[in-house]
Amino acid sequence: MRSVGEPRRPSPPFEGLAVGDRCGPLTVAISRAANERYWSSAGVDHPALRDGALYPPIAANLTILAVQTVVDRPLLQTAQRIVAHRQADADVELTVTGTVTDRFEKRGREYAVVTAEVTLPDGGPLWTSVATFCEAGR
Repeated sequence: MRSVGEPRRPSPPFEGLAVGDRCGPLTVAISRAANERYWSSAGVDHPALRDGALYPPIAANLTILAVQTVVDRPLLQTAQRIVAHRQADADVELTVTGTVTDRFEKRGREYAVVTAEVTLPDGGPLWTSVATFCEAGR
């Protein structure tokens, strides 16, 4: 505990997360209406939307939410790669779990790479998301 007037020591980047540390699990319900908003905000009119299919880039948002289960600071997402394993319909609960797969420094900034697995209620894989983050304002 720090004393009154004692300067606050900055905590380590990413709350000290190391390679191998886990984020989540986090379960999120994706409604048909929310899914349609994702598709619409991207300006996409795709047959998959009309069929009720989930919008794959939702995986990027789910990855951020998973990381925020262990890091409460603002993050900047600097890179993103999504692999779709299959298609699924909206109105479903998805579970996302992440693992820190790399940590590195570039131009004086600390980065963390998180690989997140997004699964369906039956446990089957839907998307794999690999995202690189740095902390905002560091």
